[in-house]
Amino acid sequence: MQTGFKQNLRSLKKKSFLGQLVVTLLSCELLFFASFISLSLPTPTRHNLERYAHQVSVKLVLSAPEQWRTRIEQNYPVLKEATEEVRFSSYVPLLPIAITMAYTLGLPLALFAPIIYLLLGLIGPRIGLFPFAAGGGFEYFQEPGFPYLFGIIFGSAFAAWITPDERKSWRQLLASLGGISITHLIGLTIVFGISIAVLLFEGESSYLHYQPFLSEQIRNLTWYCLPYDLLFATMLIALSFPVRWLFATLTAPDIANRHRPSVEAQLEVLTETVA
Repeated sequence: MQTGFKQNLRSLKKKSFLGQLVVTLLSCELLFFASFISLSLPTPTRHNLERYAHQVSVKLVLSAPEQWRTRIEQNYPVLKEATEEVRFSSYVPLLPIAITMAYTLGLPLALFAPIIYLLLGLIGPRIGLFPFAAGGGFEYFQEPGFPYLFGIIFGSAFAAWITPDERKSWRQLLASLGGISITHLIGLTIVFGISIAVLLFEGESSYLHYQPFLSEQIRNLTWYCLPYDLLFATMLIALSFPVRWLFATLTAPDIANRHRPSVEAQLEVLTETVA
């Protein structure tokens, strides 16, 4: 990985500095907006998703013409049953967007955007900028979500490293699975490390008071988010290859012109066609 990073760093010097700056700033801005997007999605537990699927199916049947509805209900009487209450939870798509940005940018640019975003979140409040949805500042280290923000740097690095210039589906899938998994593993490791530190340095009474809060945060940040992180990251990476080409063109315009016929070649083809 170190050799590949050095090669990318050497090639980075040959690219357009202005293009790299524009792409990096656009990526930071996208991460900024993603942190303020909150989607209300069904809580990803088995029974809750089954209730949600049943609710959606009932709504679709009720919107169908009467003849179709009667026939469907006869063949599937379960759709006549009353729908149970579905639980929803808030979901912020920051991690899938960060992993997708890493895929489109490649190394080492993939590291710049999350690092700059994280630094802006820590020092931004001093200049009136609040990139984090829950505020920011140096005291944000105490927030349970900060380890996951820190883990995004390493998850993004892996997603960019495993997907070089070639376009292969298994690499795209591995970028999604590996990038998301690494981010959550780092987040969980740091959160558990903090809980052990609380137990060792502040005593069992403080740990017992902290444990319910810790369990709730792990449930909200990993258990409820992980399935949607994997789903959205896989979908976005699969659809973002044209964006990857566009970013490569912005940072190195000569790539777009590399295979473009010269004016002389085009005139020669035109002359042969007319003749």
